[in-house]
Amino acid sequence: MPPANAAAFYRAAAKLPGVREIPDAVDAAGRHGIAITLDDTGFATRDEWIFDRRTLALLGSRFYLTDPERGITTETLAGTSAVMRTAVVDGKGEVPARNAAR
Repeated sequence: MPPANAAAFYRAAAKLPGVREIPDAVDAAGRHGIAITLDDTGFATRDEWIFDRRTLALLGSRFYLTDPERGITTETLAGTSAVMRTAVVDGKGEVPARNAAR
């Protein structure tokens, strides 16, 4: 997806009911950005999508287990990721060239 389209998609997702903004979130590589998050009380989880503040490029994500039943929200970080490189290929299952653009 072209960067401008991806940024528009993420801006639209941020407007969905229940979605909140996190002004300073950190991906698995330690990069700081802005995140949008949504609690899923049915599964007691919370996902964060973390974006570069300037370009809105996806940096990574974080996944939490939550416990909303206790009256206070407790969270346990269950997973984190970082997007370190992206590339476009011609077909499913293809691997980008070793020196492909980032």
